[in-house]
Order: sequence, then structure tokens, then C-alpha cells
Amino acid sequence: MVDVDPEVIFQELMTQANAQQRKSLTILHKVLKKHCDKREANYSIAEIARRSVANGGPTASTIRNKHGFRFRQLIEAWAAKAGTTMKMPVNPLGRSTKMPADYELLKLIPDPAVRACFCQILAERNRFKSELNLLKAQTSMVIDLRPLPKPPPRAASDTVQLLPALAGVLNEMEIAALKSAILDEFFNMQGWRATAAGQVKDESGEVYKHGYVTAIKKILKEIG
Repeated sequence: MVDVDPEVIFQELMTQANAQQRKSLTILHKVLKKHCDKREANYSIAEIARRSVANGGPTASTIRNKHGFRFRQLIEAWAAKAGTTMKMPVNPLGRSTKMPADYELLKLIPDPAVRACFCQILAERNRFKSELNLLKAQTSMVIDLRPLPKPPPRAASDTVQLLPALAGVLNEMEIAALKSAILDEFFNMQGWRATAAGQVKDESGEVYKHGYVTAIKKILKEIG
């Protein structure tokens, strides 16, 4: 182990801290000492904070923020004493972090453009392999090649009946308002004129868009 005395560092940090920080440093120091005595290898903030919180000490966010540098210094001292760092140790049973052999070939290609093309080829190859493995996992596939049944022929007596959509929707007062809206007398009073496309205009330009007059006339015709 590295010849580091966390006790000296702890005492130095205590002289720099305020009352609340001294309380948290004391708890964290005890947690770290117990952690070291058990010869634990994980001195990451996440792990130490989990044990610290269980004993009423600082949380992970408190240790990580800009005012938690004293906590980090204490953890770093104990990690050095244990011959490790504050990094999360690699799980030997976890997924390998080693670069695949295919991608090691990329290091041998000096041209960036060629290297990018080769990387894309590898990615597509891996995707096709994944899709192939997925198909292989399907032990049986049934493909129905029978033609779809034809719909029954339409009976000769079938008829389509169109019903007036606006029948009974408008009352007499509303119908009268629509008729008044397109009266020539009303247009003359307003200084308006209607175009063949149903647009309403005055001397300044457009008042109502194309289809305004024709739409009202169609509604009036529909409701009789």
C-alpha cells in the first residue's frame, strides 16, 4: 500500500471546515476507516456516499458539488492508502470493455476517410449479423400464400341516398342573416363588390377571401 496517512489529512481538513462540515467529515472519516479495514477496493463517490448516508453522513451530491472538495480530498487520501483511486473498479464479470478485434484494424488505417468507410462497413456487417441471428431464432415460420377472398358482388338494387347535410341545422333568423350578408343593397352600402370567384373586395383590397359569396349561396340552396 501507498504510504499515506489519512489521519493527518483529516486533521488538516478539520481546521479548514465549518461546524457542519466538521461533523460530516468526522462521519465520513469513520466510514472510510471501516471501509479500509475491510480491505474494500471500491472508493468511488457513489459507493462511499451510499455508506456515508447510511451513517448520517454527506450524500453523493454534497460530495460532488463545489463545496464538497474537502470530502473528496478525504476519500482520495483513504483510496491512496488502500492503493487504489476514486474510480469505479471494473467488474470482472461484467461486459468486456476491450475493443473488438475488427475495430483494432481501424488503428492501422492512417487515412481518416478510408477509416470512416471501413467503420461503416463493420457497423452494417454487425447489423446484418444481428438480423440473421434473429431470423435463426425463429424455429418455424408460416407463410400463407392463399389468395385473399374476394368481396361479395354488389347487389343491383343497392343505391346511394344523399341526404341534405344542413337540413334543420339553421333556424329562420340565421337563414335571414346569411341572405342579408350577400344582398346587393348591403354590398352597395359597404362599398363592396363580389368577384366571380366569390371574393369580396373594396377600394383597399380584399375583405373576404375567394369563395365567401359562393359558399353562402350554396348553403342557402342546400337548405332550400
